[in-house]
Amino acid sequence: MTSYEEEFLSTGQEARRLSIALLRFIQIDDPEWKNKYQKYLSLRFRPALSTLIREGDLTRIRALRSFAPVTESALNSFIDVAVQNQQEEILSFLMKLKKDRFGFHDREFTL
Repeated sequence: MTSYEEEFLSTGQEARRLSIALLRFIQIDDPEWKNKYQKYLSLRFRPALSTLIREGDLTRIRALRSFAPVTESALNSFIDVAVQNQQEEILSFLMKLKKDRFGFHDREFTL
């Protein structure tokens, strides 16, 4: 167990736990810890994904999205966060995800 895992277990600060989990969930090879981080992040999905959007980390967004489902309302709020933070590449990814999963029901795009 590294100092990150020790701190993750001992800290009472949710912001610090989230930060450690976001850093370690794709770095760690230990399946037990990988599972712990993924479980924690799936429970804290909205703040986790919002943080990654603000940081512009599309690689970790894709990794997080692979094990945590997203609802349409949550996806719309993530799109807003990407727009507010001027993260065009992430916005493009989220818009494609929305199109593929839910479609655009409130708009007509015919020519």
